[in-house]
Amino acid sequence: MSYISTDCDGRVGTIAFNNYQKRNALSAGLIDEVLSALNNMQQDGTRIVVLRAATFEKVWSAGHDVDELPQADTDPLPYNDPLEKLLRAVRSFPSPIIAMVHGSVWGGACDLIVNCDLVLADETCAFAITPAKLGLPFNASGFQSFLSRLPLNIV
Repeated sequence: MSYISTDCDGRVGTIAFNNYQKRNALSAGLIDEVLSALNNMQQDGTRIVVLRAATFEKVWSAGHDVDELPQADTDPLPYNDPLEKLLRAVRSFPSPIIAMVHGSVWGGACDLIVNCDLVLADETCAFAITPAKLGLPFNASGFQSFLSRLPLNIV
């Protein structure tokens, strides 16, 4: 099963999350496919990447796949975690990455979109960071991303 779909129109690449059965949760499998797509697009000379959900549903992404979260007594997002690898890849991608968002964005997916170069969000968007409800801390680098990218009156 493919967790994403990709398309390239000229120099514009599109990566669409395509696992709505799990609310496009950022699982290791989905992230591996996104990383591979980004690598291919970089090699092909893609000038801009659009990151979106394949369908306009109520949830853009449910965030980190809760079935893959680390134990409660460990770092919530260690350096080798698939989500952290994706965040680094997005930050270091040589071309702009645009998050096109429809619906709600949860937890680690919020971290993902603030690491994109531009976020286009429609009126259906809602953003929630709720790891405390799972008994987990939110990672410090995620908070740093919010503080550095968003005005304090929005954070």
